[in-house]
Amino acid sequence: MIIESIEMENFKSYGKKVTVRLKDGFTVIIGPNGSGKSNLGDAMLFVLGAKSNKAIRVDRAADFIHKSDPPLKRCSVTLTISEGDKKYTLSREIVNNGNEIKSNYYLNGKRARYLDVLKLIDSFHIYLDSYSFVLQGDINNIIKMSGAERRKLIESMAGIESYKERIENAKNDINGLNENINILDAKISEIKHNLDRLNIDRENARKYSNLKKEIDDMNAYLKLKDLENIEGEINLYKNDVKRLDSELNKLNIRLKELNDNKNKTQENIREIEKKLNDLGGSEVLKLRKEIEETTREIATINAGINTHRENIDSYEMQIKASKDSMEFQKNELQNKLREKKNYESYIKTDENNINKISAELEKFRQENYANSKKLRDLNEKLKSIDDSINSINSEIEEKNALINDIGEKISVKKREISIKEDSYRDLQLKVKDLKWKIEASQDNINEYSKEINLINSRFIDLRNKVSSLSRNKSDNDQKIRELEKQLRGLNYSGGMSPAVKEIHNIMEHGTIPGIYGELKNLIEYDEKYGNAVIVSGGARLRAIVVDDDYAAERCINILKEKKLGRLTFIPLNKIMAPKDHEKSEKLVRDGISIGFIRDFVRYDEKFKRAVMYCFADTLLFDNIENARKHMGGVRIVTLDGEIFEASGSITGGYLKNDEILYNRITKEIASLENENIIIDGELKNANSELGNVSSQLTDLTRKRDVETANLESNKNLLGESEKSLQSYNDSIETLKMEIAELTDNLKNIEVDLRELRLKAYKNNREKEEIFKQLKEINPENMEIEKQIESELNRANAEYKSHSDTLITINNDIKHFEQRITELDEKIGNYKKSLEEKSKELQDLKNDLDKKNNALNELRAREYEIDSKSRDLYNKKVELNDALDRILIDIRNTEDGINKKNILITSLNAKIDALIEKSNEIHNEIIDADIPDFKLTVREIREKIAHNENEIVSLGPINQKAIQEYDDEYSKYSENIEKYDTLKRERESLIDMQNKIIEEEKKTFLDLFDGINKNFKEIYYRLTGGEATLEITSRDDPLNSEIYIKAMPKGKYMIKIDALSGGEKSVAVLALILAFQNEKPSPVYYLDEVDMFLDGYNAEQVGKLFRENSKKAQVIMVSLKKAVSKFATNIIGVTTDGHGNTKIVEKYMEEDDGEKRDSQGDNKAR
Repeated sequence: MIIESIEMENFKSYGKKVTVRLKDGFTVIIGPNGSGKSNLGDAMLFVLGAKSNKAIRVDRAADFIHKSDPPLKRCSVTLTISEGDKKYTLSREIVNNGNEIKSNYYLNGKRARYLDVLKLIDSFHIYLDSYSFVLQGDINNIIKMSGAERRKLIESMAGIESYKERIENAKNDINGLNENINILDAKISEIKHNLDRLNIDRENARKYSNLKKEIDDMNAYLKLKDLENIEGEINLYKNDVKRLDSELNKLNIRLKELNDNKNKTQENIREIEKKLNDLGGSEVLKLRKEIEETTREIATINAGINTHRENIDSYEMQIKASKDSMEFQKNELQNKLREKKNYESYIKTDENNINKISAELEKFRQENYANSKKLRDLNEKLKSIDDSINSINSEIEEKNALINDIGEKISVKKREISIKEDSYRDLQLKVKDLKWKIEASQDNINEYSKEINLINSRFIDLRNKVSSLSRNKSDNDQKIRELEKQLRGLNYSGGMSPAVKEIHNIMEHGTIPGIYGELKNLIEYDEKYGNAVIVSGGARLRAIVVDDDYAAERCINILKEKKLGRLTFIPLNKIMAPKDHEKSEKLVRDGISIGFIRDFVRYDEKFKRAVMYCFADTLLFDNIENARKHMGGVRIVTLDGEIFEASGSITGGYLKNDEILYNRITKEIASLENENIIIDGELKNANSELGNVSSQLTDLTRKRDVETANLESNKNLLGESEKSLQSYNDSIETLKMEIAELTDNLKNIEVDLRELRLKAYKNNREKEEIFKQLKEINPENMEIEKQIESELNRANAEYKSHSDTLITINNDIKHFEQRITELDEKIGNYKKSLEEKSKELQDLKNDLDKKNNALNELRAREYEIDSKSRDLYNKKVELNDALDRILIDIRNTEDGINKKNILITSLNAKIDALIEKSNEIHNEIIDADIPDFKLTVREIREKIAHNENEIVSLGPINQKAIQEYDDEYSKYSENIEKYDTLKRERESLIDMQNKIIEEEKKTFLDLFDGINKNFKEIYYRLTGGEATLEITSRDDPLNSEIYIKAMPKGKYMIKIDALSGGEKSVAVLALILAFQNEKPSPVYYLDEVDMFLDGYNAEQVGKLFRENSKKAQVIMVSLKKAVSKFATNIIGVTTDGHGNTKIVEKYMEEDDGEKRDSQGDNKAR
């Protein structure tokens, strides 16, 4: 096989089409520097498929195209190769379209793949990695190589990579078998465990039956005791009813006496009023009546002023709250608008990306499927399916948009219903309140004279209450000071580390979801178990419980960034709960241990695995003596906090558990402080009420007229509110009907959506089938197409995600805008009401000034009244006060009678309920054969609890243990057989792996020895000296280093690094020729390998290449005449004035020892 010609067009320095004809033999390319000699070798490498552009001395593919003005768009190189009678043309072109650069291969004029090129080159036995082509710098590269790099070079030539793949495959197979062996081993262990368990299942079943019967008998006995207790309660309640009946009779007698006193006092008042009239006091009475009326009017006005002030304060607070809410809504709206802008940008980018990838996919399909009818048909079908999928996706998007729109409408209407229902409930409360006010006003109008004494009594009660509350608060403060003093004496701070504080901060702000905090804060336990729980849990109680390992990773990264220390995390999705030891289970089952310490801890069920991890199967014993008897192999903790490890170590002594004391004291302080907060609230309310009562005592007379006015006003408001209630109810029903209609529409759309998704699924399945057919026809292109399809699917998914988010954002924006409008209207209404109330308040103040002036005038006139009339009037006032006290006593007595009646009714209801319960229990146990337990009720309950714990400790009861044992044993035998078979297969694979390793080593050493032998011979022939390759370890050659040593004629043997430049070049050139001899090629190309050789060595190299050219085509770039004189063909290279390379060819022929030249001139045209 020889290369007959190289045709170049616009390739590097060859500006136009140039053809270089090559002959067999030794061809030397000569010419000045920079004329384009090496570009001939680059052209051959360009076509033969060099692995990188760097090997052909360019940075990027566009640099292959000849530089000219205007710029050229393409270049190409064609090699004509002959092998016997066959000829091949191998071409490659570079096309620059501006946006992209394409590289195309052609074989015999037809488009080909790069893979086809490599197959053809391999068939010619041209090995680019075995120095068939020696480029500028290769010699220096070999000189500079480390020993390991030279060894890897020979590895590559020996094909060691294939051995490594086989070894790796064997390793993977061995690992797979190891994994299966481990799985079988675990399975066999599990089966053995099951066999052990099944042996004791029968005994557990019998024990379960006995325990269950004993529990049933004891429960029946307890019911019998309950029946006896209930009958005792019934008798007690009946006695209470009799006592209350007696007290009720006494109260009725007292009420009759009070009514008699009331009638007598009222008669005395009427007599005094008659005397005042007889004394001519009609004017005084009239004057005082005017004073009373004026005083009442002033009180009414003051009440109105206070009411208006309260209303004004309320409106101002509501305006402020609404403004704050509106400001928050506006801020949220701005945030959503910014989000909307971002997501609109994302969607635009997504759309551009989708269009770009779709166009790329369509273009790829057109380019790759144009030459095959079957591919075209499949492509057309694929395009049709894609169109259908796109259409269905569009419909799905429309349906989703409709669903979102209907969902938004439903949400809006639900919000409207919620608002109206809130208003409806407010109106209901208002109606109820108005009815109550009307009823209260009607009562108050007739009872105000009675209320004076009631209020006075209330004043005394409030004063006593304030005094009592103040004492209680003082006592609590004293207790808190004493407890804080105890805290200061503890050796426990209760503080949190910076790391824990950071975790709590993350939890409060919710920046990382799924964090629950320290385990100790997630459990509860009785104080008597405190020492045992804290000691057995140890540091694990301070571990942070999280949902999953991802949350733990994020928290750890934050602690790293902020340098806050380290914490242990318990991810609930990964944490493993250890199994209980058999000895632990037996000690609990036999009642020797109190139980597992974890069973005395209360927690949420979702934290069970964390609690199991913390406490494992640690047992709880009552004291150190009992624990010591059963130590070893199990972990034990006592109530006092001694810990017995499974290994046998014991930790104990005096335990001052300040943490428990700290928690108890802080809880007690918190309780007292909470109580003080309640007392403060009650004090505030009591003082406030005390002031109100005091004011009421002064101004009570005004209330009768106020109540009358309120009565009429409330009746009018009641009528309006009841009409509004009906209107709201009708509106709510209408909205509910609209929601029901929208919901029906939504269901219909969802049905359509499911059908569309089913169609899309079927289309995708059909598309996958077409892809399978395409892959069978053209797997390489199919892989590329699948990659583009995958990119398109990812782009569509991102577009869908961003679109859905944008819909949600738009819905949020609508909601915030609607809420802002509602708040704005609300603020306007509040401001309007505030202005009206402010105006009314000013009018009331003006009326108050007028009434105060009138009162002063009336009192001045009163002063002039006769003293006798005044004395009678004062007597009347005293009698009125006495009458008020009598009325208070009547009210209190009536209240007492009502309370007694309520108590009697309540007690009778309890008696009826107890009788009913007694009958139920009696019916349950009437036929039961109840044994007489010689135990107290408490002991029986403890025994029931103990039996229930025993049943729980037994676990699930298996009544088919024998058959299950046989089945498990059969599985055990079968798996043991599989286990032995897998072990034999593993040993076989290990033997095969060792054989491959030995074969790999032998292949490498054979090639190395062959190269070394050729190297010695060639070096001797070139220089007359000696040279060798040294390997650091023949036992482990593939991890060794290889060094070049040479001894030029007349010198001593040294490493190549110590040789002169020319000596190095000769040695490496001899090594390259040794490579070529070991892996011969039909063609060799060498680029200025004689650069550093002197004349003698260059001549020796020329001779050697001339000899080698008899077996292969040798092409060499050289500037040495000592080399070119041995050439059979010479190609001269020069340049014209425009930077184009010109070629001059010279063919040397021999005849009778003389050389004749035949010249040809091949200029760039």
